[in-house]
Amino acid sequence: MAAARAASEPAVRVSMPELLREALHSPRELLGMLAALLVAMVLTSPLPTFLWGPATLLLAAVPGTILMNRVRLRAEHRARTRQDR
Repeated sequence: MAAARAASEPAVRVSMPELLREALHSPRELLGMLAALLVAMVLTSPLPTFLWGPATLLLAAVPGTILMNRVRLRAEHRARTRQDR
C-alpha cells in the first residue's frame, strides 16, 4: 500500500465550496443525488413513520457517496490543472 501511495500523484486539497460549485456545474450528478433520495423515500414509505428518516438516509448514502466521489475527482483534477499553470 505504501508503494501505491508513493506512485500516485500528490494529494490536492479541495474545499467544500469548490465541491459544491463543481456539483452545481454538473446537473447529471445533482439529479442523480435527488433521484437516489426520491427512490429511497418511496422504498421506505411502507415502513413505520419513525424509521423513514434513518432508512432513507441509509439507502441514499451509497449512491450519493459514489456520485460525490465523481464530483470530488473532477474538482481535484481541475485544481491540479490550475496548479500546473
